Amino acid sequence: MSLTSASSPNLLIVDDDETIQRLLVIAAQDLGWRPVAAASGHEALDILNPAIEAVILDHGLPGINGLQTLARIREVDSTLPVIMLTGFNDAETAVQALRTGADDYLTKPFELKRLFDLLRQAKSNRKETPQVAASIGTKKSVKGTLHSDNPQLRQLLNHLAKAARLDSTILLTGESGTGKTFFAREIHRLSTRANEEFITVSCPALPRELLESELFGHEKGSFTGATASRAGRFEQASKGTIFLDEIGDLPPELQPKLLNVLQDREFFRVGGSKMLQTNARVIAATNVNLRNRVEQGEFREDLYYRLNIIELRIPSLRERREDIAGLTRDILGQIARRRGTEGWQLSPSAIEALRNFDWPGNVRQLENVLERATAFAEKPLLHAEDFINLLEGRRDPAGSPAALGRGLTLQEVERDAFIQTYLRTGKNKAKTARELGISERSVYNLLGRHGLK
Repeated sequence: MSLTSASSPNLLIVDDDETIQRLLVIAAQDLGWRPVAAASGHEALDILNPAIEAVILDHGLPGINGLQTLARIREVDSTLPVIMLTGFNDAETAVQALRTGADDYLTKPFELKRLFDLLRQAKSNRKETPQVAASIGTKKSVKGTLHSDNPQLRQLLNHLAKAARLDSTILLTGESGTGKTFFAREIHRLSTRANEEFITVSCPALPRELLESELFGHEKGSFTGATASRAGRFEQASKGTIFLDEIGDLPPELQPKLLNVLQDREFFRVGGSKMLQTNARVIAATNVNLRNRVEQGEFREDLYYRLNIIELRIPSLRERREDIAGLTRDILGQIARRRGTEGWQLSPSAIEALRNFDWPGNVRQLENVLERATAFAEKPLLHAEDFINLLEGRRDPAGSPAALGRGLTLQEVERDAFIQTYLRTGKNKAKTARELGISERSVYNLLGRHGLK
């Protein structure tokens, strides 16, 4: 039996374990997806339709297993993002899943956050459209140049365009969720390799043995499950670009082999004896301080310098608050198109609330908040109240360095104090009035002033 959320589901969850199935449905709904669940491969294939944007697929299914189901899905749609789940931590199943066309692979038990991060990344990698620019809050002119209202990001875009024309290795740094994958794609788009392959490898997504095979390929019989030789990502991207995401999590055992590729452009496949060559351009990204990793003995210093030929730091969202209003409008437009609705507008109080939030999860978190806020919105105009529960506890305190650095006005301090009290009292107007020492009529006036009615 299928478990559906709303009409027109866009995420297909395939798992015969009812507990896991329900858990994934609830988690997906919380993140703004519209999931539908199936308990078998045959049921999943019956449900599959053009509105489905991604698939979470278990390996151990009754009837036809996950790999057979995946093969059938690929016959229908070769670009649909699919994340495989399995209860077996073995390289054979993982290699078969990736060879059959899975975007990524997780072993049970797994972290929900990790699963949906992989799903988001797979969807982003598969979907090359102009909408990607909106995911970092930039606009493209008629000539295709990116623009921002933030001086720091404008300087970055200037440096990025110049670096793209070179063939040097580039290291993208910045917090998680700032759009490093987008910038890597933009570098590739602006380079002389634009018509060649752009291939992404997530360094922490796979166990060491499988990651080595993913990067460098393997020969037949080199390990259990290697029933045929396979070219690695460096071979596939030889004329194009390979993007090594979260390079700080590259296992120590693989660091010398990557160093050799960067120095000499040569490598061996796993189990191979023939020296292979690659001309792939390397772009790496990290959300950790690699210099600190070097000092702690967790990352090779010589590899660090080979990667850090050109470093481009992506500013966090709280460093470019002037982009938030335009970025929010772009994301709301994407959500409206995806859901087939007319869309939403933001009241001044809503824009102010979003600008004043600290955004520890950056653009990815903003997308999540907007997905959730619009999921339950009853009117096309969103007010600050629509975001209160989603932003509660993460607002810049009035006395914090970030808030002081922005120079809060007296009205902003009043608003924050009022909203915090209003929430703390469970939105009880009489209790709010008593705590603030004002009349209940004043509470109603403040609700109207700050767009919370």
